[in-house]
Amino acid sequence: MSTLVRAAGMRGTVEALRERGMAIEPLMDRLQIPRAALADEELRISLPAYGQLLELASEAIDCPDLGLQIAERQDIGILGPLAIAAQNASTMGEAMKVLSGFLHTHSNGIRVSLHPEWPLPGQTSLRLTLITPSWQSRRQLMDLCLGDLHHFSAFLAQSALPLLGVTLPHAPLAAPQRYAGFFGHPVEFGRTHAELVVPSGFLQQSLSGAVAALHRLSLEYLALAFEGGGKTMAEQVEEILRRALSSTRGRREVVARLLGLHPRTLQRRLEAEGTAFSDIVDAVRRDQARRWLTESEVPLAHVADILGLADQTVLCRNCARWFGRSPSVIRARGLSSAP
Repeated sequence: MSTLVRAAGMRGTVEALRERGMAIEPLMDRLQIPRAALADEELRISLPAYGQLLELASEAIDCPDLGLQIAERQDIGILGPLAIAAQNASTMGEAMKVLSGFLHTHSNGIRVSLHPEWPLPGQTSLRLTLITPSWQSRRQLMDLCLGDLHHFSAFLAQSALPLLGVTLPHAPLAAPQRYAGFFGHPVEFGRTHAELVVPSGFLQQSLSGAVAALHRLSLEYLALAFEGGGKTMAEQVEEILRRALSSTRGRREVVARLLGLHPRTLQRRLEAEGTAFSDIVDAVRRDQARRWLTESEVPLAHVADILGLADQTVLCRNCARWFGRSPSVIRARGLSSAP
């Protein structure tokens, strides 16, 4: 199986090279990375080829810390729906378990694993592993990925990491002081693993702003989309809306975030399938309204909230449009009789 990564992992590379007067397209052509990856972050590209691109570019522009520079330009959003699941975990430890368990949804060649009580009691290693050919240089890619792990972890914690150690398996590409400045801790080079070592208690830290419903929904989506779901984009949107009309409020930008897409990209993909986001939202709301009004005694104001509508008045207007009658009449008489 090919070792791939979502094109989102290239984010910031074009800008970093352009600032040094280098265009990325010729290198992409040489390494057979499709130029479409520059516009479509969901496209899967070869991870080894991207690693080669970083090595060749760093030499061409004499930029030994290119991997770190790109990491400084990236944010956790490059992970798509995986970022939503991690951000809404209850603790740092749970967020790291999410990354460990679902990082394959971003790349099947990058792995993060937790190693409690290592290297010493009371410490935990956050270990990074790259699955790329052993003969191929991957130093810049390793710097980038460990830099991302550090950057994303600090973002989740909303504070500097209480690092006890940082190790890399290769010799320093730039001055050791550059690495120490990036990680906020001296780096040991030529070690067996690439890892960040933190106090084990740090993983018990609660994440502020976590929303349990979004955590659950994003994990369900990851399992559905990447473990055999094989559904169309319209079907994926419908699945999310059926599960979470209330929490998403039927908003395209929220659903797009859960899918790891830009809202305009989501709309374009739906248009390619012959539908529109607003049509899917309306159909799901109509179906849900029929069920809640005919099969439950839930108060009408609550039904409106379940459907992601502003209030009961909006529910009444929609029911008149959908069914030709008010919610109270539907509840009293059902939908089988004529309006």
